[in-house]
Amino acid sequence: MGDEEACQRLAKFKETLHAEPSDRRIVDARVLHGSCFAIRDEDHYSLKDEIASEFSLKVHQDIFIVGSAKLGFSISPNKRYRLFGDRSDIDVAIVSHDLYEKVWHETHEYMESGAYWEGKRDFERYLAWGWIRPDKLPRGPSFEFTDMWWDFFRSLQRSRRYGPYKIAAAIYHDMSFLTKYQMRSVAACRESGKGS
Repeated sequence: MGDEEACQRLAKFKETLHAEPSDRRIVDARVLHGSCFAIRDEDHYSLKDEIASEFSLKVHQDIFIVGSAKLGFSISPNKRYRLFGDRSDIDVAIVSHDLYEKVWHETHEYMESGAYWEGKRDFERYLAWGWIRPDKLPRGPSFEFTDMWWDFFRSLQRSRRYGPYKIAAAIYHDMSFLTKYQMRSVAACRESGKGS
């Protein structure tokens, strides 16, 4: 997989933006489902299976490869249409009410103890949008989840089974929050392409 295939995927995506008026259908068909650019089909399943086993999740229901690793290019507004490359990450969206609630409650207890951490405001902002960014969680011995999380995802990268890429994940409360987040990016792509 190289730039040529990524460019072809990008051209097809732009065609779809013109042909398909529903952002939701584009998200469902292209952004969340279908083949993954950066990972072979058998490895795509294996990666999801490893994550599912670690966090007691369902492979086909709770875990999605997203971003440029999935599409071959980014649809994020600040990286729009940047092709997947050697310095790209494999981004994973975990959709699990139970895991979300567990981390939310642990973080709440941490705050109730009077603890403060640098990413607290950002954590709260993302929480209002229905997702948890683990890089915004507290760190240290009194909040073990964060180190456990990063140790697991670093071990996936060190295995190099899925390439040399950093593998990072976020936790979404439910499917509607993930879908709406991706729909906003698709809508921004559509808006940026008007007149071209």
